[in-house]
Amino acid sequence: MVNYQAIPIEGVSALNSQLAGIKWNDGTLFVDFSVMDKPLIARATIRECLIFRVLTDSAVPQLELEDQRGLSEEHLAYSVEGAFFYGHHVPTVFESPVLHYRFVTGPSLVDALSRTDPVIRTLGVSK
Repeated sequence: MVNYQAIPIEGVSALNSQLAGIKWNDGTLFVDFSVMDKPLIARATIRECLIFRVLTDSAVPQLELEDQRGLSEEHLAYSVEGAFFYGHHVPTVFESPVLHYRFVTGPSLVDALSRTDPVIRTLGVSK
């Protein structure tokens, strides 16, 4: 069973956001999501990121379509427990403590394993 704990971001949901960019620099992952109905970017900054992946709906392996609790279209960001991605890498590759975060939009999914919580903020953009 995969348990999702939502990380609320005011005005941002899985339905109104889209992956806009991703950058990994010196162990820090920056993930930007455009908010389609507002002039905003939601940016997640994850320091001490050990590994990450980006998938589209069509690329999620059947093995990873686990029984899920707490996943909702109302949220973009989650803390996750019990997912295959975590179990595959921890403790075989990385020693604990490692945290698993997942960002879900309609067409994409970003997983990140890190030693710290993400800092998520919204940034205004001019059109």
